[in-house]
Amino acid sequence: MAFLTESYRRSLRVAIKLRWVTLERRPARSCRIGLSGLQRRDRLGVLPHLDEGAIWARGTLADSTSLTEGDRFTTQSRYVFASFPEVTTVVSEVGRPDDGTDTGGFGNTEYFVDLKPKDQWRPVFHKDKRR
Repeated sequence: MAFLTESYRRSLRVAIKLRWVTLERRPARSCRIGLSGLQRRDRLGVLPHLDEGAIWARGTLADSTSLTEGDRFTTQSRYVFASFPEVTTVVSEVGRPDDGTDTGGFGNTEYFVDLKPKDQWRPVFHKDKRR
């Protein structure tokens, strides 16, 4: 760690001494960032448009919600999702993993909602999602 700290200090000293070189590039970088913001997000190619025929929904309950109450809420929410005729399956979970890999708290509720093929949906849901 001492090596990394000293290396950072040396690099910082050089950047301060030659700040005209460091600052000279900043306007060009700012211009590129500004121009990229004008482009539409779907043209950037960062994330492709996905439509896998399912919905992944996530909710958050108060941290003071008990596991019993969270389970009851999640079950009720599953019934609401399942009430749509376009839905085939609803799978849910409440809480968080024991291994600490999830950033959410104990009040997390997550739902996987599998859907029928689009041609079996009601006409009101045939609109383009991107609008």
